[in-house]
Amino acid sequence: MSQQTHPRLASHSLDLPNYCDICNRSRSHGDHQKCSKIRQEQKSVAWETYMANVEAKRAKRGNYRGR
Repeated sequence: MSQQTHPRLASHSLDLPNYCDICNRSRSHGDHQKCSKIRQEQKSVAWETYMANVEAKRAKRGNYRGR
């Protein structure tokens, strides 16, 4: 067994689907940069809402440090 020169980036494997949710093609075939841009646009509103909720909970607890 070879010795690792750096720590692992993740403690477990990523749980990604085999097929792209935008174009329904296999992720291992083709370029999905356009799909990634579309996905980012679709998820940006949901992500902003999630982060606003996280900040509200943090402020309510009184642990907000103004980061």
